[in-house]
Amino acid sequence: MSSKSTTRGTDAWVERISVREMPALCSTVRMLEQMANDDTASLANLGQSVLHDHGLTTRILRVANSVTYRRSGTQITTMSRAAVLLGFNALKHICITATLVDSLLRNREISSGVYERLLRLMAQSFHAGMVSRMLLDAYSEETQEEAFIATLLRHLGESAFWSSGGPMAEELDERLRQLDSPQQEDEIVREALGTTFSKLTIGLAQSWNMGKLLISSLQDPQRRTPELQAIGQADNFSALMLDPRTTPAQLQQGIATLAKTMELDVAEVRQRLKRCNYEAVRMVSSYGAKMLTPFLDKGANALLQPEAEIPVEAVESNEALQLRMLRELTFMTMEKADINLMIHTALEGISRGVGMDRVLVLMLSRDKKKLTPRFIAGRDGELLRQRFTLDVSERNNLFSQLLLNQEPVWVTSLNEPRWSPLVSPEMRAAVSHKGFLLAPIVIDQQAIGVFYADRADSGKVLSRDDFFSFTHFVQQTNLCLSAVVKNKEGSAASN
Repeated sequence: MSSKSTTRGTDAWVERISVREMPALCSTVRMLEQMANDDTASLANLGQSVLHDHGLTTRILRVANSVTYRRSGTQITTMSRAAVLLGFNALKHICITATLVDSLLRNREISSGVYERLLRLMAQSFHAGMVSRMLLDAYSEETQEEAFIATLLRHLGESAFWSSGGPMAEELDERLRQLDSPQQEDEIVREALGTTFSKLTIGLAQSWNMGKLLISSLQDPQRRTPELQAIGQADNFSALMLDPRTTPAQLQQGIATLAKTMELDVAEVRQRLKRCNYEAVRMVSSYGAKMLTPFLDKGANALLQPEAEIPVEAVESNEALQLRMLRELTFMTMEKADINLMIHTALEGISRGVGMDRVLVLMLSRDKKKLTPRFIAGRDGELLRQRFTLDVSERNNLFSQLLLNQEPVWVTSLNEPRWSPLVSPEMRAAVSHKGFLLAPIVIDQQAIGVFYADRADSGKVLSRDDFFSFTHFVQQTNLCLSAVVKNKEGSAASN
């Protein structure tokens, strides 16, 4: 076993992480906190202090120009401009987060199992940060920002341990995977490290002067201040949503708990959570951590599972739900929402409103030779993801013809002479033999993907009305997507 096996106790691990595992993050946080307590330090000093690190500067400017932080139509191209427009706290937090991401993902020697655990934990932290902002929507931007960074760093000790890798991390990862109950985790971790992940995070936060809110959220989580409640609830819900063991009923209960806190309807909170998810996707992309998006996508897909929607469907007709989701798409167009969020909303409308058992959004690869599932509503998501990764390099198959012709298709039976020659063996193994619906995703006359829907589980027969409603959703989505892209191109040209 490596020399890590001789490192025991909170203080020993704090020193090891600060000096050997994550010295860049340690020095950055301490420098920023020192500047925050220096009355003579200026925003210009803050911007200047990171210019020596070209990679960090690039990431900070990319994040500063993201939807989350960009507060004007002007492109931010310099650190001094970012400092003036964003303010000290926001820029400080971007610096910390950018350095955190870089430090955690720097070690390429860790095993695949440990790496997957680290990525899931980081994705959970970003998502929880966005949820804490949502819960504090009525408070100032500064309060939301402080809560976001405290939530993001809540698992810093655990993340730092996994990112360092080595035999000890691999052995602990294996032991934790074999546990039947998560309540046993603290005891297993304490036995291996001589401390817990929570105590390690507190130790790092105190050593690096990372602010009182983070420390309070861990030391005194029962205090009923709005910020601490938001941090705790956001962290708990994101852990629930990204845990593959979570059942639809448990997820529904988690959403209901948030709805009670926010004093909002469950359906409204569900929509806000979807937006949080996509804001998290955009944010991790801005920080150069796109490898986190598959975990966030799985979390978003969990919100679409039919079992989790029973309370809504019981009181709302399919027609009313379709109308509401179509209005939501139109509203998103006016709001210039994220394209992925619009597609996901259409997916939910087709799944719930039209009443489909399985709905997939397949996106075309850069070389236009393959379709890959991006979003899935239905059971056995991982199996569907594998089966619906389809080759469209040849023109003599159903999906490539759909992309070429850009017209919706209703396949009633694979045995029909019209369709049988166009269905390859891999497609035959994926699609429903009882019939299915297809429609292209088209932006500016270019097909970029495909909507697929069927009732393979229930066996309920597809009707002309189903095809009309399905087509209506996809056509409306295409119109909305084209409008958003056109607006973005117009804004870019004017700048």
